[in-house]
Amino acid sequence: MGSPSSTDPGVQARIRQQEVIAELGQRALETDDLDQLMHDVSVAVAETLDNEYCEVLERLPGGDEVFLRQGVGWRDGLVGTATVSTDLDSQAGYTLLSEGPVIVDDLREEGRFSGPELLTNHDVVSGVSVIIGSVEEPWGVLGTHTTDHEEFTTHEANFVQSAANILAAAIERANKEDQLREREAQLSVATDAASIGLWLWDVQENVFTADEFLAEAYGMDPEIVTTGAPIEAFFEPVPETDEDGIWDRLDRALETGVFSAEYRIENGDGDVMWVVSRGEVEYDASGDPVRMHGAVTDITERKRREQQLREREARYRDLFTSMSEGYCVIERVDTPPAEPIDFRYIEVNPAFEEHTGLTDVVGKTIRDLVPEEREEWFETYDSVVETGNPVRFERELTTQGRFLECYAFPVGGETDAQVGVLFTDVTKRVERERRLEKLVERLETSNDRLEQFAYAASHDLQEPLRMVSSYLQLVERRYGDELDAEGREFLQFAVDGADRMREMIDGLLKYSRVETEGDPFEPVDLNAVLEDVLDDLQLRFEESNGEVTTENLPTVEGDSGQLRQIFQNLLDNAIEYSGDGPPRIHVSAERRSGDDAWEISVSDDGIGIDSEYSDQIFDVFQSYHEGEGYNGTGIGLAICERIIERHGGEIRVTSEPGEGSTFTFTLPAASDSD
Repeated sequence: MGSPSSTDPGVQARIRQQEVIAELGQRALETDDLDQLMHDVSVAVAETLDNEYCEVLERLPGGDEVFLRQGVGWRDGLVGTATVSTDLDSQAGYTLLSEGPVIVDDLREEGRFSGPELLTNHDVVSGVSVIIGSVEEPWGVLGTHTTDHEEFTTHEANFVQSAANILAAAIERANKEDQLREREAQLSVATDAASIGLWLWDVQENVFTADEFLAEAYGMDPEIVTTGAPIEAFFEPVPETDEDGIWDRLDRALETGVFSAEYRIENGDGDVMWVVSRGEVEYDASGDPVRMHGAVTDITERKRREQQLREREARYRDLFTSMSEGYCVIERVDTPPAEPIDFRYIEVNPAFEEHTGLTDVVGKTIRDLVPEEREEWFETYDSVVETGNPVRFERELTTQGRFLECYAFPVGGETDAQVGVLFTDVTKRVERERRLEKLVERLETSNDRLEQFAYAASHDLQEPLRMVSSYLQLVERRYGDELDAEGREFLQFAVDGADRMREMIDGLLKYSRVETEGDPFEPVDLNAVLEDVLDDLQLRFEESNGEVTTENLPTVEGDSGQLRQIFQNLLDNAIEYSGDGPPRIHVSAERRSGDDAWEISVSDDGIGIDSEYSDQIFDVFQSYHEGEGYNGTGIGLAICERIIERHGGEIRVTSEPGEGSTFTFTLPAASDSD
């Protein structure tokens, strides 16, 4: 299976992105400062994608807002204070409800949402945002943006998601460490707590005495406890399920000299309490037990947390076994230096078999089970062991015709050579991408063929059309006087039709040549272009008594010949459709905010068009005023649109019948160096 050249810019960019993710992953393992890590991730993502902005938004309690916890590029004072609503009108809110990355090509034209003000106030145009954490329980959002119009690729979106995954893992690890420290502190308090009661058992007299603290905890009469009672009274609060082993332990303790038991009692408040009771036996000179003294400690809190921990581990185990993603833990096998690297399966979940088709794998090595496994995967797993950096990659199971998206990461185990691999079946996505690539190729091929056909058809029609026109003119010269009025009218219709056909064929030729015969782009002074067009149209303006006013126009990057054609068509249309009065035309320019482009507008006070047809007029051979006594082939505006699209811009019209029209189109600004 071939691979792109390493000199390809796209490959270089992806390699750099992978290096950045590896560096961030290592940094996440080495630091306990979450805010510093979030700042480092923001800087790395923005610099790698050449964006001005990046932010880490933390979801606040309640979920109605996110908090700008860290970021780069934003105005002073916003990081650490600004909040953003999570309603569906904001990109952050929309992202929190999305299963994948949210890519915005142009926020100004975005239909899914329109904000928030944090982005619009910074002239953001394009960007990518992803969830930090899981879709079900998101921690927040990682986003990066630019004021330029950018079409972010799937690889770039995956790069942002990988950075978010690093943050999610670091946040989860920090939370677990906090929980672990809390649990250890609580367990320590529970196990090291002071004794709640001291007791003494006179074995020979079978009299049990204790202090008032113990009596209160047990809910017993303090006088009875302090003055003495049979030991049976002391253990009456113990449930039968715990009581069964108490007497055996006491009997053994009289022989071993040490007593220890955990059991439940009902305290004075009627609540169940767990205690641990420990005691030591004293013997007389003959070795017979005389008394046992000890203490009782409340371990209820410890028991409660142990139960919670067991329940949590059970939930994790249920999640592990029920998750749809395949998961396994592998461990590097110790092999001699001359032998290839190998890994042994330590643990797999049920979905592993579904995704890989492998069964009964625990304890076996990958090379034993999959002899045809590509060497690069072993190298990938080995790099995770050696560097401690997680790696995301895709692999193809050729025997099953499936594709898996894999995430390999180091896991804690008895050794440092264990790797966890989480993988999801992305066969449908890969197949969609391949179908899309093939479709794009077919469309490009079809478009090329259509252009060739349009060129060939229009070019080949020129000769028969010239013959038709020539013979019509010959008939008119030789037999025009012999025809009656109706015959001459018919002949004129034929001549006009041939002339119109010639104009349409010429227009079609120009339309088909926009891409193939355009000149390279260079800085073009639009003032000079407009001046040349006005010189060409001077006679038409004099005949129509027309007037053109113009503002100072910019220098743009483009094809001067094609830009001249745009002005030629728009001004010619303004004269043609000026109505009864003389045409009044105004040409202006405005720099688009936050964008390296100019908006050029050509306005007139002519007959205008209905807004219902504002899109149709740019289609080939679509003339809105056809049949109303106006000339036109219906292809001039289509040529304008195609030329502007070649320049990476767009054209639109705003108009109302009888109120004139304004055609606005965008062109790339010339660079400062130009």
